[in-house]
Amino acid sequence: MRTYTSHAAKKALIALAACQKGVEPHKLKKLGLVDIRKAYFHVQIKRLIYVELPEEFCEPGVCGKICGRLNSSLCGTRDAASNWEDCYMDFAKSIGFESGLASPCVFKHKTRKLWLTVHGDDFTLLGSDHDLNWFEAQIKEKFEVKLRGRLGPGVKKEEDQSIRILNRIIEWNEDGLWYEADQRHAEILVRELELEGNRVKSEVPGEKVTYSEEDEEELPPAEIKKYQALVARANYLAQDRSDIQYAVKELARSMSCPTRGSWRSLVKLGKYLKTHTRCSYLYKYQDMPKELTIWTDTDYAGCKRSRKSTSGGVVMWGDHIIKSWSKTQSVIALSSGEAEYYGMVKGASEGLGIQSVLRDFEINVMLTLKSDASAAIAIASRRGLGKVRHIEVCQLWLQEKVRSGEVKVVKVGTDENVADSLTKYVSSEILRKHMRATGQLAREGRHRLAPAAEC
Repeated sequence: MRTYTSHAAKKALIALAACQKGVEPHKLKKLGLVDIRKAYFHVQIKRLIYVELPEEFCEPGVCGKICGRLNSSLCGTRDAASNWEDCYMDFAKSIGFESGLASPCVFKHKTRKLWLTVHGDDFTLLGSDHDLNWFEAQIKEKFEVKLRGRLGPGVKKEEDQSIRILNRIIEWNEDGLWYEADQRHAEILVRELELEGNRVKSEVPGEKVTYSEEDEEELPPAEIKKYQALVARANYLAQDRSDIQYAVKELARSMSCPTRGSWRSLVKLGKYLKTHTRCSYLYKYQDMPKELTIWTDTDYAGCKRSRKSTSGGVVMWGDHIIKSWSKTQSVIALSSGEAEYYGMVKGASEGLGIQSVLRDFEINVMLTLKSDASAAIAIASRRGLGKVRHIEVCQLWLQEKVRSGEVKVVKVGTDENVADSLTKYVSSEILRKHMRATGQLAREGRHRLAPAAEC
């Protein structure tokens, strides 16, 4: 959960940096990045833990194994991450930051107008040069740090306009901020699937097919292991690329028992990634939006085996994408209206989560939920079960949010729905439309800061 909130908070912070349209260049806030070196070693241990010492720690002539008592947290111990979280939270509060209620990874300094997000040992800040200098001086006194630099207007060196964070590239230029996924994973997938010399390419990451009897044959053990490793890598890449989320979700459903057909679908994804290896989100300059827009869509009974539906959604803050998803619903819906309503419930819950993260930054936004399903909107807008009596009561909380005005529901046309490509395989034209609407751009070459692919 904290990985999710820190990832969403970091994207929200990048979006916030781009919400400075019309501000004079010398008044624009900048992004600052700080790494903590050997973070766990700065944290005092909270319980008695003994570890077996390696042989080089033993004195000459001493036989047998020797144990040592830990004084500081050590990677691999159960409570190391929790201890580190308590440590950086105490530090942040000691210098005037207030911790977020929705996410322990978000902090705000009201006096200095500094916003801070923490992901592991990476600190990302948004503020003026003066306030960033103050923070860097404070954190140097507490921890051993590496100052990664700053992004923003007025930076003298051109090479300082790009920084790598968690192997993602963030670049600040005249258009706004670019957030680029780690293309190394796409390159490794293409190489492992032996597609580098293959001229066959694809403009879509997958397509709906009818598997033959041969396609239902289970893969041998060695290929199962390879399939699982490649799909896990694709799943990691998909969190920063909504264009492949549905295809990867379908591949992941076969992780426990992949077949020849599953492998064929994986190769299809590899062919798409060969053409679209590098992909970036553009967070262009805009005024501070006053609402979050959540686009939702559902493919009713799309799985012909389980008859389960797929929910897809996108959370947009103005023109900036904050989160997207493609999930198989856990229940079997008995109608398309019911399935679409479950998709709206999922979208509203995600929107409320992002709204709470923004509130931790002291930014208040309204929620607008957009769907192309009239029946689902009708369920969300009334009180009680109505004729759909089999819906679980726990799913009806959305009705209360709609009635109170906390969530505004809007009907849109199917052709306008940004989430359409997250619920099924679509044509290349619809996929490109989705990418344009979410600010995604497939780019050529490699960024100079992109990490090299593994050998």
